[in-house]
Amino acid sequence: MGFPKEIYDKAAAVLSERRQYAKEQTLVRRKQIYALLPQIEKIDRQLSQIGMKTVQAVAGAPDELEQIIERLKQQSLGLQKQRDDLLEAAGLLEIYQDDNHSCKKCKDSGYIGTEKCECFKKLLVEAAFDFLGTSRPQDCRFSNFSLDYYSAQTAPNGVIPREKMAQVKNFCVDYARDFSLDNHHKLGKSGKISPSLLFMGNTGLGKTHLSLAIAGEVINKGYGVIYSSAQNLLAKLEKEKFNFSYQQEEQQSYLSLILECDLLILDDLGTEFLSQFVTSAVYNIINTRLLEGRPTIISTNLSFPEISKRYTDRLASRLFGGYIQFEFVGRDIRIQSKIMG
Repeated sequence: MGFPKEIYDKAAAVLSERRQYAKEQTLVRRKQIYALLPQIEKIDRQLSQIGMKTVQAVAGAPDELEQIIERLKQQSLGLQKQRDDLLEAAGLLEIYQDDNHSCKKCKDSGYIGTEKCECFKKLLVEAAFDFLGTSRPQDCRFSNFSLDYYSAQTAPNGVIPREKMAQVKNFCVDYARDFSLDNHHKLGKSGKISPSLLFMGNTGLGKTHLSLAIAGEVINKGYGVIYSSAQNLLAKLEKEKFNFSYQQEEQQSYLSLILECDLLILDDLGTEFLSQFVTSAVYNIINTRLLEGRPTIISTNLSFPEISKRYTDRLASRLFGGYIQFEFVGRDIRIQSKIMG
């Protein structure tokens, strides 16, 4: 699927604004040039009339059509040369020819032939980050994920938190770097689909930080990512289901965006208000995306028994059978950062 429709629409709206601005600026500059050189306006009017005569000739399809077209073409070329000579003599040719588009390659259309222009790709990435923006509590990158907050001492269970979390971080860095989808969607360097991940552990251990660090890297590679807390996502789904006018306003089902995006990141599973609808929706998301080969990253404070109890054994089975699980260990980073800060 690539980017969700609303992200495409947002990027396309920026391009539309740029085209409109370019058009307005061109008209302003032309008027200024006409005021300085009235003969340029006269020539442009003559060229416009030749254009109309050409259209009329083609529509009328007279017997001597080729001769008429050639005569009008030569008249047009002569007028254009006369205009350019006048403009060049006045030092205004470059200004006149400037179309004022932000991107000279695609003329702010977003495409060069059938390929997306780099300017459009950049706008899509910016729109995707804005889409994540309100949900991101801070700037979350791999480079500012510090292992210093994790103890280097061996815990009673024999685990050294800093070493374990270093392994988790390294996996996430590799995951983001090698992120790919299967041939049904988009093929990455590895030629294999990236797996779905389950981040488990108490609050404040870095689950959200690493999830969003992955999101940033994957977006920069041109994939479509949706990040949301479970509470917000499921509330929006429920509102969409029971409010027809809301669905009309959104134009495209939010559920389809969730099911079809390249990477879905569902944060804090288990914090949402539980209902039959929520249980069904969570299972549908997990199951559908697994079946269609679309990676998902889920973070939760719940254990396997708690997930089975809160939802269903069937949901827990799909989650633990289809996802690679990581246990986050240590002490609450946010509390430690305040103490150390």
